[in-house]
Amino acid sequence: MATVRFISRILFVLTRLAALGYGLSFVLSALAFATGWSLHVNEQQSRFEIYYPFTTKPYLLGEYNPGYLCMFLLLLGMYTLFFYLVSRVFTVFTQTRLFTPYGIRQLQWFYRGNLLLPTLVTVLISLVYPLGSPVEVLISLHFLLGVFTYFLAVIFQQGLTLQNEQDLII
Repeated sequence: MATVRFISRILFVLTRLAALGYGLSFVLSALAFATGWSLHVNEQQSRFEIYYPFTTKPYLLGEYNPGYLCMFLLLLGMYTLFFYLVSRVFTVFTQTRLFTPYGIRQLQWFYRGNLLLPTLVTVLISLVYPLGSPVEVLISLHFLLGVFTYFLAVIFQQGLTLQNEQDLII
């Protein structure tokens, strides 16, 4: 179990850093689109570049139209949330007691997020921007991840029940 805790701590840090990176990208993008700071739009008004702060080196690139901008910000925000929830799941595996109400809650948040949010985001984005087949693959992967995590949460609930019964016997 010590190996699992060690790996979970490393993965916690990595996923929290990923959440921070996506979150900062979201904030920088929203600030750039709202104020024009660190934003360059080409002459045809068809492509944008968001620069690293205080430089002219491109950081993020994309199409410059309202539908794409909405999709772009929504996806950055959603993956910020995704990696934050993943990091919270990894905290479950760093605990000395594995089956706890806290752990079950983290797994529930994660599977609900993976089952509901990708579909909701896809519907919202499809209202303003045409979507391709890669989106269907991502939704399927999130759905599978959600189902797998649901099973894991049910196993943890059973483990908590057995653990509590065992504690009552002793």
